[in-house]
Amino acid sequence: MHAIQATDITKDYGKGEVLHGISYQVPTGQIAALLGPNGAGKTTLIEILEGHRGRTSGRLSVLGLDPGSRRDFAQLRRRMSVVLQQTMLEPGMSVRDILRRHASYYPDPLDIDEVLDQVDLAEKRSALVKSLSDGMRRRLDLALALTGRPELLFLDEPTTGLDPVSRRRIRGLVSGLRDSGTTVVLTSHDLTEVQELADRVDVIRDGEFIASGSPEDLVRGSSAFTVVEFADPGVASERLPEGAAIVNGRVRIRTEDQDAVVREVQEWAERERTEISGLTIVPPSLDDAYIAMLETGRTE
Repeated sequence: MHAIQATDITKDYGKGEVLHGISYQVPTGQIAALLGPNGAGKTTLIEILEGHRGRTSGRLSVLGLDPGSRRDFAQLRRRMSVVLQQTMLEPGMSVRDILRRHASYYPDPLDIDEVLDQVDLAEKRSALVKSLSDGMRRRLDLALALTGRPELLFLDEPTTGLDPVSRRRIRGLVSGLRDSGTTVVLTSHDLTEVQELADRVDVIRDGEFIASGSPEDLVRGSSAFTVVEFADPGVASERLPEGAAIVNGRVRIRTEDQDAVVREVQEWAERERTEISGLTIVPPSLDDAYIAMLETGRTE
Protein backbone atom coordinates (compact mmCIF):
# COMPACT_ATOMS: atom_id res chain seq x y z
CA MET A 1 0.00 0.00 0.00
CA HIS A 2 1.17 3.49 -0.81
CA ALA A 3 0.07 6.67 0.91
CA ILE A 4 1.35 8.60 -2.13
CA GLN A 5 1.40 7.37 -5.71
CA ALA A 6 2.48 9.93 -8.32
CA THR A 7 3.09 9.01 -11.96
CA ASP A 8 4.55 11.16 -14.75
CA ILE A 9 3.96 14.44 -12.93
CA THR A 10 4.85 17.58 -14.86
CA LYS A 11 4.61 21.24 -13.91
CA ASP A 12 5.02 24.10 -16.35
CA TYR A 13 4.73 27.69 -15.16
CA GLY A 14 4.73 28.95 -18.75
CA LYS A 15 8.50 29.39 -19.05
CA GLY A 16 9.37 25.74 -19.33
CA GLU A 17 8.83 22.67 -17.18
CA VAL A 18 9.89 22.65 -13.54
CA LEU A 19 9.01 18.97 -13.10
CA HIS A 20 9.76 16.64 -16.00
CA GLY A 21 7.39 13.69 -15.82
CA ILE A 22 8.55 12.39 -12.44
CA SER A 23 7.07 9.46 -10.55
CA TYR A 24 7.09 9.21 -6.77
CA GLN A 25 5.86 6.64 -4.27
CA VAL A 26 5.68 6.66 -0.48
CA PRO A 27 4.70 3.40 1.25
CA THR A 28 2.11 3.71 4.00
CA GLY A 29 3.59 4.02 7.48
CA GLN A 30 7.10 5.02 6.41
CA ILE A 31 9.16 8.16 6.84
CA ALA A 32 10.18 9.36 3.39
CA ALA A 33 12.73 12.16 3.00
CA LEU A 34 12.70 14.37 -0.06
CA LEU A 35 16.04 16.08 -0.72
CA GLY A 36 17.26 18.50 -3.34
CA PRO A 37 19.11 21.79 -3.80
CA ASN A 38 17.31 25.10 -4.10
CA GLY A 39 15.51 25.36 -7.42
CA ALA A 40 15.40 21.59 -7.95
CA GLY A 41 11.58 21.42 -7.99
CA LYS A 42 11.26 19.98 -4.48
CA THR A 43 8.94 22.69 -3.15
CA THR A 44 6.77 22.54 -6.27
CA LEU A 45 6.39 18.78 -5.89
CA ILE A 46 5.52 19.05 -2.19
CA GLU A 47 2.91 21.72 -2.89
CA ILE A 48 1.34 19.54 -5.59
CA LEU A 49 1.21 16.59 -3.19
CA GLU A 50 -0.36 18.78 -0.50
CA GLY A 51 -2.97 20.09 -2.94
CA HIS A 52 -1.78 23.69 -2.73
CA ARG A 53 -0.59 23.78 -6.35
CA GLY A 54 -1.99 22.18 -9.47
CA ARG A 55 0.01 19.88 -11.74
CA THR A 56 0.22 20.33 -15.49
CA SER A 57 -0.13 16.63 -16.25
CA GLY A 58 0.26 13.21 -14.68
CA ARG A 59 -1.65 10.99 -12.28
CA LEU A 60 -1.65 11.49 -8.52
CA SER A 61 -3.18 9.66 -5.58
CA VAL A 62 -2.68 10.81 -1.97
CA LEU A 63 -4.43 8.58 0.56
CA GLY A 64 -6.51 7.33 -2.37
CA LEU A 65 -7.64 10.85 -3.31
CA ASP A 66 -6.61 13.42 -5.91
CA PRO A 67 -5.32 16.63 -4.29
CA GLY A 68 -6.05 18.45 -7.54
CA SER A 69 -9.78 17.80 -7.13
CA ARG A 70 -11.60 20.35 -4.99
CA ARG A 71 -13.88 17.70 -3.53
CA ASP A 72 -11.01 15.29 -2.78
CA PHE A 73 -8.88 18.08 -1.34
CA ALA A 74 -11.60 18.91 1.19
CA GLN A 75 -11.44 15.29 2.39
CA LEU A 76 -7.65 15.25 2.40
CA ARG A 77 -7.44 18.27 4.68
CA ARG A 78 -9.12 16.21 7.40
CA ARG A 79 -6.72 13.28 6.92
CA MET A 80 -3.34 14.98 6.58
CA SER A 81 -1.37 17.72 8.31
CA VAL A 82 1.39 20.09 7.25
CA VAL A 83 4.08 21.48 9.57
CA LEU A 84 5.94 24.34 7.91
CA GLN A 85 9.46 25.42 8.81
CA GLN A 86 8.06 28.62 10.31
CA THR A 87 4.61 28.97 11.81
CA MET A 88 2.74 31.93 13.24
CA LEU A 89 1.01 31.21 16.53
CA GLU A 90 -0.85 33.80 18.62
CA PRO A 91 1.66 34.74 21.34
CA GLY A 92 -1.03 35.69 23.86
CA MET A 93 -2.88 32.37 23.76
CA SER A 94 -2.17 29.52 26.13
CA VAL A 95 -0.95 26.15 24.88
CA ARG A 96 -4.19 24.50 26.00
CA ASP A 97 -6.45 27.08 24.35
CA ILE A 98 -4.66 27.03 21.03
CA LEU A 99 -4.87 23.23 20.96
CA ARG A 100 -8.53 23.31 21.98
CA ARG A 101 -9.36 25.70 19.16
CA HIS A 102 -7.45 23.61 16.64
CA ALA A 103 -9.16 20.42 17.82
CA SER A 104 -12.55 21.99 17.09
CA TYR A 105 -11.77 21.82 13.36
CA TYR A 106 -11.81 18.00 13.35
CA PRO A 107 -14.65 15.51 13.84
CA ASP A 108 -12.65 13.13 16.05
CA PRO A 109 -9.62 14.93 17.49
CA LEU A 110 -7.17 13.47 19.95
CA ASP A 111 -7.69 14.36 23.58
CA ILE A 112 -5.70 17.52 24.32
CA ASP A 113 -4.03 16.06 27.40
CA GLU A 114 -3.03 13.00 25.38
CA VAL A 115 -1.42 15.20 22.74
CA LEU A 116 0.39 17.26 25.36
CA ASP A 117 1.77 14.11 26.94
CA GLN A 118 2.87 12.85 23.52
CA VAL A 119 4.95 15.98 22.83
CA ASP A 120 6.11 16.38 26.45
CA LEU A 121 4.31 19.69 27.03
CA ALA A 122 1.86 18.63 29.73
CA GLU A 123 3.47 20.92 32.29
CA LYS A 124 3.15 23.86 29.89
CA ARG A 125 -0.60 23.52 29.18
CA SER A 126 -1.36 26.86 30.86
CA ALA A 127 1.71 28.70 29.58
CA LEU A 128 1.38 31.41 26.97
CA VAL A 129 2.90 30.73 23.56
CA LYS A 130 5.20 33.74 23.91
CA SER A 131 6.79 32.21 27.00
CA LEU A 132 7.85 28.99 25.25
CA SER A 133 11.37 28.25 24.10
CA ASP A 134 12.03 27.56 20.41
CA GLY A 135 12.12 23.83 21.08
CA MET A 136 8.81 23.94 22.95
CA ARG A 137 7.19 25.94 20.16
CA ARG A 138 8.33 23.34 17.66
CA ARG A 139 6.80 20.61 19.80
CA LEU A 140 3.61 22.67 19.93
CA ASP A 141 3.66 22.81 16.11
CA LEU A 142 3.77 19.01 16.11
CA ALA A 143 1.01 18.82 18.72
CA LEU A 144 -1.24 20.94 16.51
CA ALA A 145 -0.46 18.72 13.53
CA LEU A 146 -1.24 15.54 15.47
CA THR A 147 -4.50 16.76 16.99
CA GLY A 148 -6.56 15.68 13.97
CA ARG A 149 -5.11 12.13 13.92
CA PRO A 150 -3.42 12.58 10.52
CA GLU A 151 -2.70 9.57 8.36
CA LEU A 152 -0.10 11.63 6.46
CA LEU A 153 2.17 14.38 7.77
CA PHE A 154 4.29 16.75 5.69
CA LEU A 155 7.13 17.94 7.91
CA ASP A 156 9.46 20.74 6.81
CA GLU A 157 12.82 21.30 8.56
CA PRO A 158 11.58 20.12 11.97
CA THR A 159 14.75 20.88 13.97
CA THR A 160 16.32 23.87 12.21
CA GLY A 161 17.78 26.31 14.73
CA LEU A 162 17.13 24.13 17.77
CA ASP A 163 19.61 23.13 20.46
CA PRO A 164 20.86 19.51 20.62
CA VAL A 165 18.45 18.48 23.38
CA SER A 166 15.44 19.87 21.52
CA ARG A 167 16.59 18.25 18.28
CA ARG A 168 16.79 14.88 19.99
CA ARG A 169 13.28 15.26 21.42
CA ILE A 170 11.78 16.23 18.09
CA ARG A 171 13.50 13.34 16.32
CA GLY A 172 12.15 10.96 18.93
CA LEU A 173 8.64 12.29 18.34
CA VAL A 174 8.95 11.90 14.58
CA SER A 175 10.30 8.37 14.91
CA GLY A 176 7.35 7.54 17.14
CA LEU A 177 4.94 8.58 14.40
CA ARG A 178 6.21 5.73 12.25
CA ASP A 179 5.49 3.33 15.09
CA SER A 180 1.90 4.61 15.23
CA GLY A 181 1.40 4.04 11.50
CA THR A 182 1.53 7.67 10.38
CA THR A 183 3.20 8.29 7.02
CA VAL A 184 5.67 11.19 7.09
CA VAL A 185 7.15 13.14 4.19
CA LEU A 186 10.21 14.89 5.59
CA THR A 187 12.22 17.71 4.05
CA SER A 188 15.41 18.69 5.85
CA HIS A 189 18.87 20.06 5.12
CA ASP A 190 20.17 18.18 8.17
CA LEU A 191 21.23 14.93 6.54
CA THR A 192 22.29 13.41 9.85
CA GLU A 193 18.65 13.77 10.82
CA VAL A 194 17.50 12.26 7.54
CA GLN A 195 19.90 9.34 7.90
CA GLU A 196 18.60 8.69 11.42
CA LEU A 197 14.88 8.97 10.65
CA ALA A 198 14.13 8.12 7.04
CA ASP A 199 13.13 4.70 5.71
CA ARG A 200 13.64 5.95 2.17
CA VAL A 201 15.22 8.98 0.52
CA ASP A 202 14.50 10.52 -2.87
CA VAL A 203 16.87 13.12 -4.32
CA ILE A 204 15.55 15.56 -6.90
CA ARG A 205 17.64 17.81 -9.15
CA ASP A 206 16.51 19.93 -12.09
CA GLY A 207 12.99 18.54 -11.90
CA GLU A 208 14.03 14.88 -12.03
CA PHE A 209 14.87 12.22 -9.46
CA ILE A 210 18.53 11.25 -9.54
CA ALA A 211 18.53 8.79 -6.64
CA SER A 212 16.03 6.79 -4.61
CA GLY A 213 16.38 4.16 -1.92
CA SER A 214 17.13 3.68 1.76
CA PRO A 215 19.83 5.92 3.28
CA GLU A 216 22.12 2.91 3.37
CA ASP A 217 21.46 2.10 -0.30
CA LEU A 218 22.19 5.68 -1.35
CA VAL A 219 25.48 5.72 0.55
CA ARG A 220 26.56 2.35 -0.89
CA GLY A 221 25.62 3.37 -4.41
CA SER A 222 27.34 6.75 -4.32
CA SER A 223 30.88 7.70 -5.28
CA ALA A 224 31.59 9.05 -1.79
CA PHE A 225 34.83 7.87 -0.19
CA THR A 226 35.65 6.06 3.04
CA VAL A 227 38.40 7.82 5.01
CA VAL A 228 41.16 5.76 6.64
CA GLU A 229 43.32 7.67 9.14
CA PHE A 230 46.10 6.96 11.60
CA ALA A 231 48.54 8.99 13.68
CA ASP A 232 51.49 10.52 11.83
CA PRO A 233 54.44 8.16 12.50
CA GLY A 234 56.94 10.84 11.54
CA VAL A 235 57.85 9.33 8.19
CA ALA A 236 58.87 11.64 5.35
CA SER A 237 55.88 12.56 3.18
CA GLU A 238 57.37 10.94 0.08
CA ARG A 239 57.50 7.61 1.94
CA LEU A 240 53.86 7.60 3.01
CA PRO A 241 51.47 5.05 1.48
CA GLU A 242 50.18 5.88 -1.99
CA GLY A 243 47.38 8.45 -1.94
CA ALA A 244 48.08 9.50 1.65
CA ALA A 245 48.23 13.06 2.96
CA ILE A 246 48.97 14.62 6.36
CA VAL A 247 45.91 16.43 7.73
CA ASN A 248 45.97 17.90 11.25
CA GLY A 249 48.78 15.62 12.36
CA ARG A 250 47.17 12.45 10.97
CA VAL A 251 47.76 10.42 7.85
CA ARG A 252 44.57 10.42 5.76
CA ILE A 253 43.69 8.18 2.82
CA ARG A 254 40.42 8.41 0.89
CA THR A 255 39.33 5.16 -0.68
CA GLU A 256 36.45 3.19 -2.14
CA ASP A 257 37.92 -0.08 -0.79
CA GLN A 258 38.72 0.26 2.90
CA ASP A 259 39.78 -3.38 3.37
CA ALA A 260 42.37 -3.15 0.62
CA VAL A 261 43.75 0.12 2.01
CA VAL A 262 44.02 -1.26 5.55
CA ARG A 263 45.99 -4.25 4.22
CA GLU A 264 48.25 -1.93 2.23
CA VAL A 265 48.83 0.28 5.29
CA GLN A 266 49.75 -2.76 7.40
CA GLU A 267 52.19 -3.99 4.74
CA TRP A 268 53.63 -0.49 4.41
CA ALA A 269 54.18 -0.28 8.19
CA GLU A 270 56.07 -3.57 8.15
CA ARG A 271 58.33 -2.37 5.32
CA GLU A 272 58.96 0.94 7.08
CA ARG A 273 59.50 -0.78 10.43
CA THR A 274 57.01 1.58 12.08
CA GLU A 275 53.89 1.13 14.17
CA ILE A 276 50.40 2.27 13.32
CA SER A 277 48.46 3.90 16.13
CA GLY A 278 45.06 5.56 16.33
CA LEU A 279 43.74 3.83 13.22
CA THR A 280 40.20 4.95 12.38
CA ILE A 281 37.90 4.08 9.50
CA VAL A 282 35.17 6.60 8.77
CA PRO A 283 32.61 5.37 6.23
CA PRO A 284 30.86 7.92 4.03
CA SER A 285 27.75 9.52 5.48
CA LEU A 286 24.52 10.38 3.71
CA ASP A 287 25.81 13.95 3.61
CA ASP A 288 28.92 12.77 1.71
CA ALA A 289 26.79 10.66 -0.62
CA TYR A 290 24.35 13.51 -1.27
CA ILE A 291 27.15 15.89 -2.28
CA ALA A 292 28.63 13.21 -4.53
CA MET A 293 25.22 12.62 -6.16
CA LEU A 294 24.79 16.28 -6.99
CA GLU A 295 28.28 16.40 -8.45
CA THR A 296 28.05 13.22 -10.53
CA GLY A 297 24.36 13.12 -11.38
CA ARG A 298 22.97 9.94 -9.83
CA THR A 299 23.82 6.80 -7.90
CA GLU A 300 24.75 3.57 -9.61
